[in-house]
Amino acid sequence: MSLFPPTSLTLLQKLAVEVTGGNEASWVRFFGLYTPAIRRFVELNDHVHDPDDVVQEVYLKLVGILRSGKFDSDKARFRTFLALLIRHQLIALYRQDQARHVADRCSLDDLTDELAVPPEQREQIDLTWAKAKHEAAVEHVLTKVAMKAQSRDIYRAYVVENRPIEEVSVAYGVSPDIIYKVKYRVEKMIEAVETEYTEEN
Repeated sequence: MSLFPPTSLTLLQKLAVEVTGGNEASWVRFFGLYTPAIRRFVELNDHVHDPDDVVQEVYLKLVGILRSGKFDSDKARFRTFLALLIRHQLIALYRQDQARHVADRCSLDDLTDELAVPPEQREQIDLTWAKAKHEAAVEHVLTKVAMKAQSRDIYRAYVVENRPIEEVSVAYGVSPDIIYKVKYRVEKMIEAVETEYTEEN
């Protein structure tokens, strides 16, 4: 199933340019990177709802917020706002399941109110969001970035699957030194992708 209607995503990217500045190409890449991260965040937090449905709801609400002028860059950075919107949507889904009715409104003030939770809970949410972004960045590099198939397989075996280096060395016919070099190069690529999650467009 389509993660998000292409015409609506195009509209969202144009609205993001108008509201927050930057060029459209950077926003196309932004949403291309963020969609898997949002999906992974939902998977880590919510074992009831379909992650793709949540992604769609988040983006639809974001379109509405940007169109209505409710986003205020003086109150929050756009990426901070997006992280809060994701969390707000998860909370709304839980409430909807429990009460079967949730007011269909969402503004920056609503999202800010959601931060009135114990510090340890906020910390856990931040850690989960960081984990989701990291895992999405790893998957992006391993599936979208050009590299030798052997390097990709070595990284998956040694880092993702956590296989012993001796086993990986034998399986791929390379020395441990080569494996360390592959790990270093791939992790630099992952770090570059993760940086895009935190830099403003």
